[in-house]
Amino acid sequence: MRLDLDQTAKSPGPYTTSFEFKLDVLCESVRKVGLINPPLVARNPEGAFDIVAGYRRILALRALGERETFGYDVTASLASPLERLLAGFYENLATRGFNDIEKAIVLNKLGNYVTTEEILVSFMPLLSLPSHEGTLNFYLKLLDLEENVQRAIGREEISIKVAKALVEMGKGERQALLHWIGLLRINFNQQIKFIEYVQDIGLKEMTTIPKILSEGSFLEVVENPQLNTPQKAKLVLEMLRVRLSPRLAQAHQAVESAVSAISMPREASIHYDPYLEHPYYRLDISFKHGKDLKRTISKLHALRELEAIPELWADQ
Repeated sequence: MRLDLDQTAKSPGPYTTSFEFKLDVLCESVRKVGLINPPLVARNPEGAFDIVAGYRRILALRALGERETFGYDVTASLASPLERLLAGFYENLATRGFNDIEKAIVLNKLGNYVTTEEILVSFMPLLSLPSHEGTLNFYLKLLDLEENVQRAIGREEISIKVAKALVEMGKGERQALLHWIGLLRINFNQQIKFIEYVQDIGLKEMTTIPKILSEGSFLEVVENPQLNTPQKAKLVLEMLRVRLSPRLAQAHQAVESAVSAISMPREASIHYDPYLEHPYYRLDISFKHGKDLKRTISKLHALRELEAIPELWADQ
């Protein structure tokens, strides 16, 4: 059928699951080779067409100025809402992945038509999720988050582990943390550390996360024009770490001083966990052959400074 795009619903509707996506590549594809896979639509009680599959394609066509396209009317062939939902789900499953918010949307919509047991057994494995009710409940909670948090999850700007922490917080705490994660552009591992530090400081000092992050010392770091973003992130994390555990910070300084004072052969290097969460150092040696290795070991053996390296967990 020829589908008048003005007759299709402007919103995703009851059957589609798309969230936080870019149309650039799709628009370029449609511009160059046309629409290869026509959308599926079903007429709704108001007389317009709900999109069953192809929501992004229709948006791309509209963005290119198209007024109509070829499509399939599945009103009769897919008579029930569940059939239409599954048609869109399986089509997307076969052609692309789902981000975590889209997975939440799928699970939420399926919950209107099938049992929890069926979702756990039949659908969560298809979404690469463990078949645990706790996981299902967590994903459903993602849909209660503010839109900017959902967008950050959908864009993979924050990890699902971070999302699990944010879900358990109040809106004010969540927004403050998200704001700072965006300001510092910290990676997933740093995000977890950042949240843990701020939460622990809040408990220790009996104060709130927004109050901690609004302190002038942190704002000064962010506004310092002499620091680039990675430097700002590193400094803020260090400030939080020192504030949370002064003794641990002192221990780290002692370790850093002792290691940096050693005149290591250029073929060897000493590594340790900067957060001192693991009790062992690691020694790396680069060599071409056994004689090189033996020579480097001899150099290391002659270094008296090695004896000054402190035990990482000596005072813990």
